[in-house]
Amino acid sequence: MNKTSWVLIIILAGVILGIAYYFRVTDQPSGETPSYKLVEVVRTSLQTKVSETGTIMPFQTIEIKSQFSGEVAQLFVTAGQEIQKNHVLAIIRQESSQARQVAQLRSGIQEERLNVDMAHREWARAESLFNKGFIPQKELELAQRDYQQSLVRLELAERQLLLALGGNKELFERYREGSASKTRPEEFQVRSPSQGTVLEVLVHTGEIITSGTATFGGGTILMRIADLSHMVVKAKINEVNIPRVSVGQPVDIRLDALPEKLFSGQVTAIAAQGVKENNLVTYEVSIAIENSHPSLKPMLTANIDIETKRLDDVLTVPLEVLRVEKGDDVVDVLSEGQPQTRKVRVAFRTDTQAIITQGLQEHDQVVVPSFKKEEARR
Repeated sequence: MNKTSWVLIIILAGVILGIAYYFRVTDQPSGETPSYKLVEVVRTSLQTKVSETGTIMPFQTIEIKSQFSGEVAQLFVTAGQEIQKNHVLAIIRQESSQARQVAQLRSGIQEERLNVDMAHREWARAESLFNKGFIPQKELELAQRDYQQSLVRLELAERQLLLALGGNKELFERYREGSASKTRPEEFQVRSPSQGTVLEVLVHTGEIITSGTATFGGGTILMRIADLSHMVVKAKINEVNIPRVSVGQPVDIRLDALPEKLFSGQVTAIAAQGVKENNLVTYEVSIAIENSHPSLKPMLTANIDIETKRLDDVLTVPLEVLRVEKGDDVVDVLSEGQPQTRKVRVAFRTDTQAIITQGLQEHDQVVVPSFKKEEARR
């Protein structure tokens, strides 16, 4: 290849490079500011919550027991039935062993009454003889003491009978007056102590039951009743969150069974002692439901949000705009089209927001860090 050919090739290559450079320069936007994803610093209210799942329960459930042991002669209610106070729930027929015990105690009372009458006559006779001077004062005092002791024995016998009758004063008076049957077992009515709804019936007609007063904390449970117009949520709160919960805090309650309805509640009680299950310690919290609803039923699942803290009129930014430089919280604030790093003071954090007390003003535009830019810096 001659010298002229080489010169032409070099000139052609220079032209091509010049054209490429020209188009590269002209394609670059002139004066265009790089685009940033921005968020505005706003003044708002924030609240922190403890969320958990609980169970709907009646405020109070009453276990019905009989004062007497015996056979369930009749049942007058079924589960789900609404009842009023003093409603007859069941009739219990006195068991034979208790009937024998009552008969013996009743006989003992009659015997003690005879002793009282005799002791009273002896005292009256001794008083008459003493007034006539036939006996010394000591004999009069002995007669008076015998009479007083007979009264004590009669009172003790009556108390034993009252205990054997389960504290039923009405039946006790019938025995005292002699109107109770001596030849057949007595039948006792079990009445409701309050109005409410029968949750469950735990016995059947013909079943033999034991008295609730026979032993401490014992006795057969006949049924359970509760007032369903006053319901609560029982929830187990993790030990990590329980320090943030206190009595009186408002609660939002949502039910899986009624997803369209929001219930309001309030924390009313916190267990003093936790329960450890599967290496997890929880504390039972009771929450009163304020706006009752006919559809509320025991054992429904409730999703609760306990408002643990509320902060009003505070400056907030999303947590994603914060980063740490040399131990300080900083953000990038857009100023004259360019991001400028600014140190801020964070007073409080929620799961998504941060409350800023220094370094930012309302309506400031804060740059949301880009993943690509962060990687490029590294």
